[in-house]
Amino acid sequence: MKRTLLMLTALLGLGLSAALAQAPITIRIGFNPTQNSDQLKPAAQAIADFIEKEFKGTVQVQISIPTDYRGLIEAMRGGNLDFAFFPPAGYVIAHQDVGAEVLLKSVRGTSPYYWAAIVVRKDSGIKNVQGLEGKTIAWVDKNSDAGYLFPRAALIADKLDPDKLFSKQVFAGKHDAAVLAVLNKSVDAAATFANDDKNKSGAWTQFLKPEEASQITAIFYSKPIPGDTFSVSKQFLAKYPNLAKGIAAAISRIKTPQSKLLFDLYRIDYMVPAKDSDYDAVREARKLAQ
Repeated sequence: MKRTLLMLTALLGLGLSAALAQAPITIRIGFNPTQNSDQLKPAAQAIADFIEKEFKGTVQVQISIPTDYRGLIEAMRGGNLDFAFFPPAGYVIAHQDVGAEVLLKSVRGTSPYYWAAIVVRKDSGIKNVQGLEGKTIAWVDKNSDAGYLFPRAALIADKLDPDKLFSKQVFAGKHDAAVLAVLNKSVDAAATFANDDKNKSGAWTQFLKPEEASQITAIFYSKPIPGDTFSVSKQFLAKYPNLAKGIAAAISRIKTPQSKLLFDLYRIDYMVPAKDSDYDAVREARKLAQ
C-alpha cells in the first residue's frame, strides 16, 4: 500500500512538472502611443496574436499602451515590461536609464531612416524656416525625435534660436494632434515625422483625410533619423536570450505587402537587425537640442 502511494505521488509529481513545463511564458510588449490609443490597440493586439501563433501556444503575449513613451521606460524599470516599440529617443533614454537593448529597427519603403519635417498650410505664405519668424509652432513633446529634437537641433545648428524665432511654442503631445493644429489654424507650423524628404508621405498624409492632407506642405526636412526600435529589457534578455532572439526573428519576418501587421501599427514595411551605435545620431541631437 505504501509503495503504491509513493508511486502515485511520483506520477502526480511528474504530471505536475509536465504541466508546468508546458505552461506558456508570458511576454509583455509595450507600444509607443504615436496616435489615439483606440486606433492603436487593434493593431497592437494583432501583433500579439501573430507572435502567439508563431510560437504555437508556448508564449502568451500581453500588450500595454501608456499615455506616453516615458511610461514604457518606467514599466521596464519596474520589471513590468519585457519588450517595447520605442521611438529612437525613447530607446536612447531606455538604454541609458534601464539597460534596454535594441533588437530591430524599422524600415519604411526601402530606408531604415525617417525624417523630421516642419509643416505649414499651403495657403499660409510661409516658404521656408526664415518665414517662421514671429509665428507659432506645435512641437510633439520634448523627447520626440521628429517632433522636437531633430528639427530644433537643426534650427540651432543654422544659428536660429527657436526661443526667439517663434512668438509662441506649444506641445501637442502626439503627431496627429500636431498636424491637426496646423490644419485648424491653431498654430502656423508643426514639427512632425515624414517617411521621405520629398513631401510625399508623413504624419499629415497618415492622420488626415486626403483632401485635408493636400492643404499641408513641408517647408523643412531634418537629417535622416534612424528608424523606430523593437527593444528588449535587460532582465528578459538575460533570462531568455534565445527566446528574445526568436521573438525578434518572428517580427522581422513580417513584411509589407505580404502582411500589413507592421504597416497598420506604425506604417512600417518591415524591421531589420539593429545595434546600439545606430542611435549615436540621436544622442548628438539630444545634446544640441536640450
